[in-house]
Amino acid sequence: MSITQAAAKRIYDRWVWVAFIAYSGLLGGVITVLQTYPDAAWRYPVAVTPMIPWVFIVGAYVRYYRRMDELHQRMALEAFAFAFAGTALLTFTYGFLDFAGAARINWWFVWPLMAALWIVGGFVARKRWL
Repeated sequence: MSITQAAAKRIYDRWVWVAFIAYSGLLGGVITVLQTYPDAAWRYPVAVTPMIPWVFIVGAYVRYYRRMDELHQRMALEAFAFAFAGTALLTFTYGFLDFAGAARINWWFVWPLMAALWIVGGFVARKRWL
């Protein structure tokens, strides 16, 4: 039995909100624990535990993508392709600038860059197809 696009979006949104709440709780706990025990041998496994809810977010998006109609799948794929290629282009370009002496940038900036390009790619695809 197939569900509607709107129902698929509601299911996706619910999973994402629950995962973000779990992420926020884990993040607060992990920061507290790591500040309390900065030299503990187990600090690395503990440090990455806030990423567990992101596994559920990825799974929710994949399920949502599979439930989209073909046009929305195509627009989502074009947005992802734009974000992937744009991020590769910009990070490799900056990597070469790093060789020339530019300031090093933390890896934390890669995801916001990709997210921004994903949004731009979504607007471009939406404008093209709708």
